[in-house]
Amino acid sequence: MNSISSTPSPKADPLRAASWAVLAAAALSGLLHLAGYNLLSALPKAPLCPFKALTGLPCPGCGMTHAFLSLGRLDLAGAFAWNPLVFPLAALIVLYLAGRVPRALRSGLVVNSALLGVLVFWGVRLLGGMH
Repeated sequence: MNSISSTPSPKADPLRAASWAVLAAAALSGLLHLAGYNLLSALPKAPLCPFKALTGLPCPGCGMTHAFLSLGRLDLAGAFAWNPLVFPLAALIVLYLAGRVPRALRSGLVVNSALLGVLVFWGVRLLGGMH
């Protein structure tokens, strides 16, 4: 009697795919920078953010594309200038892809505190304290 195993195939993980894409873009930016090409100059002049395009106001993530590309070029000051949230986000992406996100970071208190921090950052940005 021949039985067919019905083990489910692993589902695609969109968060993992997006994380790899972000790291790949940052690495590509760094490699192209070494070759003398600035990938940031290839980005469109129009806002990439749909929220900013509709309202004219920056969202908490505005500048994140530029920030990650700057980070890939090891331009830490430029990355910070575009969006300082790039540093904790990059660290979380690396930890996530390595399967090493500490359990403490997954607690409700830490997640809620991080969201509050993002909202405070957004408020400061909207009040003109950061571009």
